[in-house]
Amino acid sequence: MSSRSMAMDIYLEHKDRLAPDDALASRSRRPLGALRAQSLPIPPPRTSFSSDANGADMNLFQSPRTSISSFTSMKSAGSSATTYTYSTAPSTPVSLVSRRSPHSSQLQLRPKTLRRPVFQGLPLEIYDCILQQLRVLHEDPASQSCQTCHLRDLCSLALTSRAWDKAVVKRMYDRIHLVGPDSKEQMKKYKMKTGVRLKLLRRTLRERSFLAQHVLELKVPCLQAEGDPLRKGMINIVASLVMACPNLERLVGFYPVYGHEFDRLTHALSTRKKLKEQMWLIGENAAITQRSQKQLAPGLMDPEQKESFVSFHHAWTSLTTLFLHSPGLGILEKDIFVSIKNHGDPRRVQGPGILHRLPALKHLCISSFDMDDFDDYTLQYLPALHSLRLQDLEGVTFWGLSEFSRITNAFSLRNLSLINLDVMYISAISNLLLHLKNLRRFTLVQDTSPEVAEGEIAILPIIASHLLEFLHWEIIVPGSANVNLADSIRAKGFPRLRTIRAPSDHLGLLQALCKPRAQIELPSDWNSINNAHTMAPDSLLTSRRAAQQRLEEAWNTVQFKVVVQEEDFVHEIFDLNGFIGEIGSKIDYSLEPDVPGSDQAWIDFPDVVSGRDEMAFKDSCRGLWNASNPGGYKWWQHTERPRYRRVDLLDFF
Repeated sequence: MSSRSMAMDIYLEHKDRLAPDDALASRSRRPLGALRAQSLPIPPPRTSFSSDANGADMNLFQSPRTSISSFTSMKSAGSSATTYTYSTAPSTPVSLVSRRSPHSSQLQLRPKTLRRPVFQGLPLEIYDCILQQLRVLHEDPASQSCQTCHLRDLCSLALTSRAWDKAVVKRMYDRIHLVGPDSKEQMKKYKMKTGVRLKLLRRTLRERSFLAQHVLELKVPCLQAEGDPLRKGMINIVASLVMACPNLERLVGFYPVYGHEFDRLTHALSTRKKLKEQMWLIGENAAITQRSQKQLAPGLMDPEQKESFVSFHHAWTSLTTLFLHSPGLGILEKDIFVSIKNHGDPRRVQGPGILHRLPALKHLCISSFDMDDFDDYTLQYLPALHSLRLQDLEGVTFWGLSEFSRITNAFSLRNLSLINLDVMYISAISNLLLHLKNLRRFTLVQDTSPEVAEGEIAILPIIASHLLEFLHWEIIVPGSANVNLADSIRAKGFPRLRTIRAPSDHLGLLQALCKPRAQIELPSDWNSINNAHTMAPDSLLTSRRAAQQRLEEAWNTVQFKVVVQEEDFVHEIFDLNGFIGEIGSKIDYSLEPDVPGSDQAWIDFPDVVSGRDEMAFKDSCRGLWNASNPGGYKWWQHTERPRYRRVDLLDFF
């Protein structure tokens, strides 16, 4: 046998063992490029191929017309191994038919460089969007989750990768909500009676200042009542926690009463330059009360008390929302609210006027002060605002409101709420709606009905506003106010009105001007409808039931008859039942509360200050959100705590 024939036999025997690059090149019918020789990590191969008796050599494969991979086999007494070394030389390409080799698993190619995971290249905005949606899921009113479950999910994400950890840290600490009491295990472990989580959080923020810089909102438990010996200690702990957060914007859920005496929490808040919300609960002071028995206002507060209270507002250049509320016999002098010009010399201004010292102030609520503290004259000096709420102020009358509607600073108002001011004449309300061109929301709540003054000429529409979109109209005692409002709406006095909430719509006059509705009662009302003793006359549940009854009565009343008649013969008569509302109206009739689950339409201070929902445990969580975790009960279970539903202070307006 010739050497050439032997070489062809060897080629036919090993033709299925072509290197992958050669097979790929032959399959694509493209010239093979210069490949780098590769070999498996085995003992050093022999330099020659084992030949038969005739001594065939592999050099015969290197012909001028073809380029074939070299094959080397080596055997030893201790082991048997085979190495494939494939290389090509510049030559004319040939077409070889290659199929999958049964020995292809023996080939080891050079490992390719792993690509960078996609999520590592995502911008932080994508992570923030995902985390924001996760927070929405946890804070949804229909959710079975709580703040503890939310933090547990954030911790799990932070352990996923460094990219997630960088994005989660900010979301984990920007809004810290500590809800409900401390667990018994924690109190036993740290030997404390209260404030265990507060102290642990304080230690973390002090040791890691970069985490404290992320804190924008802080919610602390509100469990200690006034007079509780532990309350003072808790106030000091909260004060030290506030001092550890340099960028704090809001302290929610914990509003201690300020009695014109120094306390650490008030001082700590006064040093936060980025604070955006502050609620003052002005309490009674023994020295001021004793002084009021001997003299009349003004002058009941001594200069030190005034200076101390005013000094708290010096650093609040970013404050946008301010509440001044007196739940008892608290007193603030007129000149503390605003700077009043001196009648003798108009160039001189009397009083510090804290409202004029807050350059970013946009939303103001003043509630429950005596006429010696806040009256019509004080109202005229309010700064330019976006939202204003006046509640339970004896010194504010219809005359003061009418004058206020004409001052320049009032023209910027977008939201106005008048709660329990007992406005006598409807002309004051008409002036407010007429002159405040930027007003979008208006709320009027009072017992008596404002009437047309004797001798006044009423021209329709009596009250009107071209830009008003939301109207809350609640007059407890029936009168002509609802009739005048209904006539004004019918006379196109509110072209942009989209929502009206009238819990005291006694005759359904306003309901008849809105879009027809098939259902007004909420699903949660069915459990309370049969219990008549729980339905107060002025409750929102009673209002929804009355509106629903008006709908049902209209459904059972024939309002139209359709007669199908041909000449003198009547073929058929159809009775069409009625409905309440106007087809084509753009106004929605709403009887839903500001605070979900409340029986009062408008939000009030007890909804925010008392913390009654947090202590009642009506809606609690033990970790069922993560119950499907394979770790079992010990992993997902946590101390039972109430679900905290955050109430935004802007809902007051």
